[in-house]
Amino acid sequence: MTVSKSRADNIRRTRTLTLASLAPMYVMATLAWAEAWREIALTGLVGYAAISLTFAGAIHWGRVLNQFNQSNQFPTQLFGVLAAFIGWAGLLLPKELSIPMLSAGLMFLWGTEQMLFNDELPKWYGQLRTQLTAGAVLAMLIGWAAAMMPMF
Repeated sequence: MTVSKSRADNIRRTRTLTLASLAPMYVMATLAWAEAWREIALTGLVGYAAISLTFAGAIHWGRVLNQFNQSNQFPTQLFGVLAAFIGWAGLLLPKELSIPMLSAGLMFLWGTEQMLFNDELPKWYGQLRTQLTAGAVLAMLIGWAAAMMPMF
């Protein structure tokens, strides 16, 4: 197998796994519309979003681990930890507040990556992150609408 074939296969597999990772969010967001499932589904949605934020932040730690001798990596590490803190804080709030906060956190992470790290990341990764963030935020908004239903 050639290097370019392996690379293409790995990118394809990464895309498939990444987009499939949206399934739990959409399942939870959909279940949240059923009153009997609302509480557990929203808890699952919030938890999954918090984990997703942490994972996305950790990618930047992994990206700089072999660059410690080259330059100060503290800002990138801090950015990665900030994503985890946003996710953790979202777990502490009522779901009516945590869902929009975690959605904003996902958009913040994506936007910061686009502004600060776009030149350092592969083009396919940026495109995939855009699709993933849009899909995740849409699922979160569907769940948030279900969370707000009892108020109306």
